[in-house]
This record gives sequence, structure tokens and C-alpha cells, in this order.
Amino acid sequence: MKIAILLPLKENYSIVGAGAVSILVSTHLSRSIFKKNIKIYGTKINSSLDKNQFIPVNSNSFAFRNRSYVNSFINKLDKNTKIIELHNRPKYFLKLKKKFPLKKFILFFHNNPHDLLGSSSVNEKKNIYKNCDKIVFLSHWIKDQFFKGLKISKTDNFCVFHPGVNKIKNFPPNKENIILFVGKLNQSKGYHLFTKAASKFISQNKNWKAIVVGSESRRLIDKNSNIVELGEISNSDVLKLLSKSKISVANSVWDEPLGRLPIESASRGCFPIVSNMGGLTETLADKFSILPKNTSEELLKKILFLKKNPKKLLKLQKKTFKNFTQDLAAKTKELDKIRTEILSGDKKIEKLNSLKILHIASFNENSDGNLFYATSNKINNGFIRLGHFVQVLDDKAFIRNSLINGVAKLNAKILNICKNLSPDLIVIGHTDKISRHVLQEAKRLKPGIKVIRWYIDSLSPEFLQKNKKILLNNIDMVDHIFVTSFPSKSLLKFKKNIHFIPNPVDSSIETSTNFLKEKLPYDLFFALSHGQHRGGLKTGKIDERDFLITHLHKNLPFLKKYFISSDFHSPKWGIDFGHYINNSRMGLNISRGVSQNLYSSDRIATLVGNGLLTFVDKKTNYMKFFTNKEIVFFDGKSDLVKKINFFKENDHLARRYAKNAHKKYHKFFNTENICSFMLSKTGLSNKNKFYWVD
Repeated sequence: MKIAILLPLKENYSIVGAGAVSILVSTHLSRSIFKKNIKIYGTKINSSLDKNQFIPVNSNSFAFRNRSYVNSFINKLDKNTKIIELHNRPKYFLKLKKKFPLKKFILFFHNNPHDLLGSSSVNEKKNIYKNCDKIVFLSHWIKDQFFKGLKISKTDNFCVFHPGVNKIKNFPPNKENIILFVGKLNQSKGYHLFTKAASKFISQNKNWKAIVVGSESRRLIDKNSNIVELGEISNSDVLKLLSKSKISVANSVWDEPLGRLPIESASRGCFPIVSNMGGLTETLADKFSILPKNTSEELLKKILFLKKNPKKLLKLQKKTFKNFTQDLAAKTKELDKIRTEILSGDKKIEKLNSLKILHIASFNENSDGNLFYATSNKINNGFIRLGHFVQVLDDKAFIRNSLINGVAKLNAKILNICKNLSPDLIVIGHTDKISRHVLQEAKRLKPGIKVIRWYIDSLSPEFLQKNKKILLNNIDMVDHIFVTSFPSKSLLKFKKNIHFIPNPVDSSIETSTNFLKEKLPYDLFFALSHGQHRGGLKTGKIDERDFLITHLHKNLPFLKKYFISSDFHSPKWGIDFGHYINNSRMGLNISRGVSQNLYSSDRIATLVGNGLLTFVDKKTNYMKFFTNKEIVFFDGKSDLVKKINFFKENDHLARRYAKNAHKKYHKFFNTENICSFMLSKTGLSNKNKFYWVD
């Protein structure tokens, strides 16, 4: 297995003067488990980093240098290369993907995608998003720029990766009075502001030094006698300077995609001061670092304050050092994990022999798209993404539209489909209208055909008694049943092959990421209904959830909430329902009836899957799958009120925990995994590892 890393044309992969791309590649290469398998391709230089891994790439044509550069890379690429990693050049990806359609690609964005050739338009971004195996953004800010105008349909092919730095073991004891600036000596980097502030400070404080590392080929800012300019030096020498320095400055006036200097400063206990531009603030340990206005006067004022308050400065330095999180070894493992998952296919849906599947359930054809998020649609999507053909039949709509003899016509239609399609698998949802004779005939027509059923309603005694005729219909003709409650012994006596499945989430349906939104109109959302399709709740019908919601309304008077229940709003469907989901910070997930082990209504996938902080009753035992830093588990009314109030006051935690749960739910409980589990249990797939199975 070999990995090829193609650097941008003109990237200086050398010890002195290395750019951000070169530093990232070289430092992480030193710790990578793939080090011996990696080759780095870049512009020819006299003395390169990692000489054993570096392969020079030619660029002969002045007018078409990038084209010549990529062609030279193609000619030199080892044919056994499995992964091609590209940095900051989406234009290279578009060409190389056509040339090597079967190779895996990782594309790193170091800058705003809108400023790069090949990713400036929505269509170009869509092409990258659709065809790239992994897109890696070096900051959340860069990621947000990429997805402007682009609707997310899946979340497993991109990630945010902050570069790592090898942190020193102990806080440096003998720091000097040094203010350090590292970067291009131009106005975009804020060097004119730094020069003005630092010069004035040094003229009044001769026991301090202002040291600058960097250069500028088209320099417009004059040198200053109060500032020591070192020019280009190696990254290792920069780190040594940071160990000595007390303060570092990165005060860019443009949207800096990511500030490497704050990360390196923290690793050496040097307190960084940065402007509030782009991704500069993402890795900071203290808000005191930020220059909201980013003027020379503001910078000078902050430096003077730190100089006059040495104890405060030392405390900030130690806090920065202690809270450093971008450890090189850990970040390299994170990077290697991306490569490993691409190679092993852990995050890719396994390709099976294509099956023909007949799926009989309610697809809400008569609701005009009002219930597009229904589980039946998600299961369809899951099988299709696994590479299978799915023929759907909406039993309820067919019977309703048949006017007379609907059930008989339905069964005749099923039999005709079986004769014409010869399906490998029949999947049945919530219907009891399929005759035993039809299933017998289907098995006669195709020996080996499998029949399975999925069921997502509660298995509590009161509901099971009512719906048993659906769940147990033709049970001896059904090979496996999949339920969203842990099957009890009383149920297993009817059939041994009953299995628990979580409510599936679908990346094309649960598309919102509320945890990324700073402000939302509603703090808390809850919805109940008395059946799908109903425009209102049944008059006089009250259940225990209504009492809980009334209690919450009374005890959370200052909360901005949207409740759908008997005493509040009427049910919402379709895009109206989505509006309230997408505009709420927190969601309450409670189900009717006596709590069942691992049962939750399908609302849990909607809430967690759209990035709401979700509250779940402890009695569900969902702690088996989620921690209290992902989903909030409550024990009774008072505990629920207390915890809702806590997260209202601690929005940063609400967003963080919602993000954690969203990531886990989409990773493990996605509809592809649910469908893969169904096929595995049915003997139609060899995959046997699933998160919810002990």
C-alpha cells in the first residue's frame, strides 16, 4: 500500500522558508505509521525536507505550469499508489480523479475554497463533495466557507483537522521579554499595525524586544529600528523562539483560514494575541487573546497591560500551555485514522452482490410529501445506498385508491411483482394485509427468498395488545423481525428471530446541524401526535406526556419553547415540522406508554440527527449507547426542569454535547448500517459488527 502526497506548485518543501503546507506534511510524516509508504511530490529544490520520501516534479511550460506540473506527477506516480493526498489545490483533484477514477483521494483545504481554482463555484464544490473520498478542512471557518450554498447530504466524507505540534514537556522557566511576530511582512498579515504598536512599545520599554520572522518579496512596509527582523528561518528555530518569548502576535486583517502561530505558541507557553479574523480564534485557550477591533492602538494597549501585570501574563501563559490540545502524536493518529478508514472501507458502505428487494409498507403517497422523513423512506435509501434495487409498494395508498376489493387487488399485485421481478428479499413494514397464500407462493416461485418485517412502535403491553395482529401477522412465514425495542421474553416465545434495531438516521433527511448555529429562535421543542397524517389532536384524548409538558411550561416560564400537545400547538408535518426542528437548540424525546428497554419513538433520530441537544428518560436505558456528554438523561420532572435550565444557561455545553451525539448517531445508527444489519441477520451479507450488538 502506498500513499502519494502532491504539494502545490511553488510550495517550498525545505528546512528554511517552508510554508504551512510543508510544515504540516513534514511534521506529521515523522510520527505516521505510514511513513515508509508515503512519497511526497513537489517542486524541485536544492535541499528538501524528508529527502528519502521526496520526489521532485517538473514544470516545463511557463504558460501552463500547473498543467505541466500535474502531468509530470502522473508520469512519476507509482502504479501501486492507493491514496493520493492533495493540499490546497482542488483544480489538481478534478484532473487527477478523471485520470485515476479507482484511486482514493484526500483533499486538504488550507485556505478559503472560494479563493481557489476548482472550488470557487457551487457546481465545482458539488463535484468535489460527490467524488472525493475525504475532504479535510484545517478549520471550521474553512469548512463553513465550502458549504455556503451547498446542501449537505452526508457527513462522513469530510472532517475538520487542526494541525498538530510536538509540545515540550514542561513550561519554560526562563522566558525573556520578547514579543514575536511570524508571517509575511505585508498589510494582509497586519504587519503595518504590528510595526506601529511594537515600535512605540519598545521605544518606551527598552528591556523588551520585538522580533520578527518572515519576509515579503514585494515589500511596502519600511523597516523599523526598534524591531529585529530575522528573515526566513526554520520551523524548529521558530519553536525555539516561542519557548523564549512571552507574547506572540498574529493580527491579520484578512480572514486568516487558520492561525498556526496560536497553536505553536500554546505548545511553548507563549501567550498569543490574535485578530478576530477567519479561523484564527478556533484554537485559543483564552478570550483575552482576541483583538476585536484589530487596530495598532488596541494591540499596544493589550501589550502594555500584560507588561504592567506580569503575574497576569504568567497566569495566561501557563493556562495556554496547560490547555494545549493539538498534540502532534495524537493529531497524527487522527490523520492516520482517516487514511486507514479509506483503505479498509470502515466508513464506506460495503459493496455486496446487488439484490432485488420488494419493500411493502406505507410510503405516504397520499400525503403529498408531508411525511418524507418516515422510516420507510429511510430504509429504502439504506438498501439503495448499499447497491441494491428496491421495488416499492405502498399498501395503504393502493388499497385506498382501489375503492373496491382493495386487499384482494393488493395481494394479486404482490404476486405479479414476485413473478416479474423474482425478488431476493421481501421487506414488510406496518401492514397485516398480505395473505399467507401470497407469501407461500412467493417462496415456491423462488426457493431461498427471504421475508423480513420491521416494526417501530412501542412494545409496551397496552400497545402490543392493540398492534399484535400487525407484528405477528404470518409470523411463521417471516424469517426475521426487526423492532425498535429490546425484545422481551414474552415476545420471543412467538419467534426467536426477533432483533433490536435503533431508529435510523438518514444523511439526506436529517440534514441540519443546529449545534453550529449560534442563535436560534427556540430553546426547547417537543411534539406529540395521535397518528400520522392527522391535522389535529383527538378531542378529549390525553396521555401522560401532556401532563409533563404542562409542568414544563409552568416551571420554565422564561424559556422560548414550541410545544405540540393537547394544551398548545397542533401537529405540524413536512417542511413546517422541519422549520421548528431546524430552529430549536434542544429537543425533548418522550414516548407514550410504559417505558420499554431501549425503546424510543423515531423522533430521537430526528432530534439528535439534526443536531439538537436531546433529553431522554433514563428508563429507556439508552445510556448503553450514549454518554451524558452526548444525550441528557433525566429522572423525573424535577430533574428534567433542572437540566433544561442548566443547558439554557450553558449554551456552549448544549452545542458541544449535541455535536457529540450527532456525530455518533450519524456514524453508527445511519440507515445504511441498519439495513446492512437486516441483511446480515438474514444471511444476505457477511458484515457482522454493529455498534448496538454486544
